[in-house]
Amino acid sequence: MRTVLTIFLLFFAAFSSADETRGRFPEKMVVTVVDEAGNPIPHANGFHRFGKYVNFNVDENGVFEIPIVPEAEWTRQPPLDFSVKAEGYGPFEAAFEQDPIIPDTFTVVLKPAQKIGGIVVDEEGNPVKGVEISLSIDYETSYKTPEFLVAVAETKTDADGKWSIFQLPATFNGSPRFSLSKEGYLSTPVYGIPASRLNPDAAGRFNEKITIESGYTFSGKVVDDTGTSIEGAVLQMGEGWGVEATVTTEKDGAFLFANRPLSDQTLLTVRVPGKAAQVLLVEVRSKNEPMEIVMQPGRKLTFEVSDSAGKPIKDVGIRVAGINGLPGGNLRLGQFLHDNDKTDENGRFVWNEAPTSSCDVVCFLHKYIEVRLHIEPDQETIPVKMYGSLVKLHVLDAETEKPIPTFFVSTKAYGKPEDERAQARFSPDAGSAGTIEVHTRNDDNRFRAWQFDVQAPDYEPVLSRKIVLGEENVSLEVRMKPAPGTTIPERERPNPDDPRGPAPEVITRSSVSGLFPLSGGTILTPDGQNATKATVEVAVKDLSCGPNAQPIYSDDDGKFLLSDAQHAMIGPQEFVLKITHASGAAVVDGNEFRNKHNQEDDSDAEPIRLAKWGRIEGTIQAGDRKLEGTGITIRWVKPDALPVAPMFYQGTRTKKDGRFVFEQVMPGKINVTRDVPARGIGSSWSSYCDTVEVKPGETTVCVIGGTGRSVVGKVIVSKTIDFTQYTARLVVKPEDLADLISPELPKEYWPDPFAADQASCNLKRLAWNQTDEGREYQRRLERNNKATRNLRFSVLKRDGTFRFDDLPAGDYALMISVTDNCGMDFGAGEYYVQSVFTVDDVTETPPLDLDELVFVRKE
Repeated sequence: MRTVLTIFLLFFAAFSSADETRGRFPEKMVVTVVDEAGNPIPHANGFHRFGKYVNFNVDENGVFEIPIVPEAEWTRQPPLDFSVKAEGYGPFEAAFEQDPIIPDTFTVVLKPAQKIGGIVVDEEGNPVKGVEISLSIDYETSYKTPEFLVAVAETKTDADGKWSIFQLPATFNGSPRFSLSKEGYLSTPVYGIPASRLNPDAAGRFNEKITIESGYTFSGKVVDDTGTSIEGAVLQMGEGWGVEATVTTEKDGAFLFANRPLSDQTLLTVRVPGKAAQVLLVEVRSKNEPMEIVMQPGRKLTFEVSDSAGKPIKDVGIRVAGINGLPGGNLRLGQFLHDNDKTDENGRFVWNEAPTSSCDVVCFLHKYIEVRLHIEPDQETIPVKMYGSLVKLHVLDAETEKPIPTFFVSTKAYGKPEDERAQARFSPDAGSAGTIEVHTRNDDNRFRAWQFDVQAPDYEPVLSRKIVLGEENVSLEVRMKPAPGTTIPERERPNPDDPRGPAPEVITRSSVSGLFPLSGGTILTPDGQNATKATVEVAVKDLSCGPNAQPIYSDDDGKFLLSDAQHAMIGPQEFVLKITHASGAAVVDGNEFRNKHNQEDDSDAEPIRLAKWGRIEGTIQAGDRKLEGTGITIRWVKPDALPVAPMFYQGTRTKKDGRFVFEQVMPGKINVTRDVPARGIGSSWSSYCDTVEVKPGETTVCVIGGTGRSVVGKVIVSKTIDFTQYTARLVVKPEDLADLISPELPKEYWPDPFAADQASCNLKRLAWNQTDEGREYQRRLERNNKATRNLRFSVLKRDGTFRFDDLPAGDYALMISVTDNCGMDFGAGEYYVQSVFTVDDVTETPPLDLDELVFVRKE
């Protein structure tokens, strides 16, 4: 399962000229917006979030001002960012959360844009007027922004369904993402269309057609336990982490959700005063039978919340995190538990609509550590003890004992105080004038200890002592030793007018052994033309032994030169180059690349020619059932001759009758997987289905599933267990079952993306790989990777049953346990099942029944 952990890269800036007495926040920031020639752009506009969301337009000189609230007035650090865009120019975004001193002036340079457009049609091919189109890309020009897709521009289609946008950077040649929305139609995401197909033709016309889809209905009736219709029941439907639609039942108890997307894992919450709240996992299909929902009387739960001294705590928020093993918190059930879902002055909160089943509840209040409780069906009164979360750090120079003016603190969280490996690391907070206040977090009650990693420019990093759950009002003194001549690396600063000047050079080619002196080449399209602005990325064999490196781009002649950061990532490792372009893609073996480009003049080296993109379209089913609204992922399979597997993968959701399409597919063997809900909803396993072959420039048509044997079983155990927390994992049986267990990496080589000296850590790990112990670890790891390839998943139902569909004939290994290791570790959990079985005849109609499998407890 993909554990939801928020981990950010830590970046630093050295402000040698900053006044040590100056606060972090100036009175205002004056921003000037200019073009590449330095001319002001008066028609630019955008928004900032310095305390609140504010739209702005620049004046005739291309200037706007952001008033900044004094730092002393902040109770929590708000978003500190702004975004600027203008017709004819690419966008710009800047974020200042991690700046120890926020500049009082800033210059934004907007670069030229290309014009793109198209035509929006319905499923019959008719143009659709008034469709709202939102365009998103990765920003090419930005200042300290996180790397995620952001909205660039919005527009609407005209009466002929036509639209155009003139704010996509001219250098962008990838595939932008679109969101199409219009009342009566589905909100439709669109991706995989290269920008080149969206450019105008010689006559200035935009010809690319994009289809917006109509939605489907989900209906039913709500009744009480006597069968009487309930009027006014509130139902909410959604996926992921938000409510997407709310309806109320009519007099006859009927409800209807209109214009819904197909989905095989939609949460439906139902609330009626005096009745037990419900959370149901339902499917929205192209043909839905009306659903009857029976509401039972609610039970009364009383929460009594106090601090560590036993004093009642007022205004503690209570929200539902889950009911019946399904996550209710992501639909914000907590909002309608009660008219006032907070504790009173006596620390009490009464919930009269609690479910008769088990449920999970979260208690939260600023300055206290969040508490998550699992409530059993027989509980009535719930005592809750909450501990303060505030920690004060005083950061001093060890020699002068003066406060350090600017520094950063990131928090490491541990499951147990004695643990050596942190379970999570939270994003850094910026401190100034030698002091900072941070708050410890306890996601899902997983943590019992915390430690603070303090780093500052020109100082050696310091790790504080651990504090444990129960310690309150903690004040820590941290003394940092100067480290003259050292510079803490940060991401590249692409803005030439950055007030801090150019970014420091982190590492040079000459400082890393084993690198070839000149490493570049020329890239050609499949038609033999120079591939302008092709993206070149590096993939290394040992992912835990290299820093992340940003991609580089070929120039107008198709030439490229690997960056110093990419050299640092490669080191002496085996590697490949992943090259993508609007016209096609290629993967280049690093050893071959070294040999051809290991000379001062590589002008005679053979150019790299790209292969045309392939395409996949097909249908997918489980047994004889078409999978509608199911997440589908494809992933390129590494040929045996390559030392490293670069990441080529795409995801989509199936449409009516299980149909799916993938554009721009890397030619070769492609694994197809489908999403299986992991412990309810909100995250999923990628369960292997099939492998297909894709040829350059061709469309592969396939039918996934429906040909193998189904296998079913049931788990039993002597004690009460929530089976929905367990997952059945299945692989083709390896020669040695021991290969299914992941080898342990010695703790001194655990990767740490926050380490200040990444290069030394990487070289140390690579050197260990060459020892007998390191080679044995690599051998076992490769065998484990091979043994756990093509995993299939099935989450257990409440009664302990599970099912796998479409298994080819062969021998299989099965593991059932709770897992947080992406599902690949077959090591025994506290309760687990290990089994092997054989599928002989796939033509047999009834499923192969493994009968009852007994949970055993790990000794």
